[in-house]
Amino acid sequence: MRYIKLVLGLVTLSACLPLAPLNMSDRRDTSSQDASPQTPASQDPSQLGTRQIELRTLDVPYELAYRAATQAFFSIGFSITHSDKASGILTGSRMVGVTEMRQEVQKSKEEARQYQEQVMQEQTARTALGFVPYIGWAAGLFPGSRPPPQRDIKEPSSLQVTMLLQHSGDKQTQIRFKMQKDGEPVWDQVTIDRLWVTTQREAMIESGPPPASPAAPTAPAQKTGGPTKKK
Repeated sequence: MRYIKLVLGLVTLSACLPLAPLNMSDRRDTSSQDASPQTPASQDPSQLGTRQIELRTLDVPYELAYRAATQAFFSIGFSITHSDKASGILTGSRMVGVTEMRQEVQKSKEEARQYQEQVMQEQTARTALGFVPYIGWAAGLFPGSRPPPQRDIKEPSSLQVTMLLQHSGDKQTQIRFKMQKDGEPVWDQVTIDRLWVTTQREAMIESGPPPASPAAPTAPAQKTGGPTKKK
């Protein structure tokens, strides 16, 4: 009986004590951290490099592929800045944004010319009003023309493409492409595709027409008529 009273007292005492609240915010934070997607910084940095370098195979020997790649650079307007046939490295570069820069410079010059013409016309009008009695004070009512805003003209950028040619067999050559713009790695699929198609075309021109297939042997002509008799 004494033990029963002791147990009932402990149960009553535990019911009176407040329960500790659960920290649901910590759980939510933990679950949100687990479900958060990976940021670009947390990804493998080598993935960026694989996207900036592309490998393609040309079905021609190495010597012919190197000549075709050199001709392709010239065909699409690149200048050869580095050529090492032994290592297979070929680099071409050209300036991009030259047309846009010239257009901005021409527009800036045109705005400056228009501003100078307006200033000269205003000076002529103010001088004429200044000589008229009692009207010279009206010259100050004509607001002067404001100069055109200064344009931020960007300089042309330098685009550089490097091709690494490697033997892949007797009649195959692998070509790796890499691009840089003002020293920073970039990737322009349009330029690479154009350079690749031009290289294939130049390789076909360098290799010449395909050899003609040998003609099928003709059967000997059969003799007509019977054997001749000797007299």
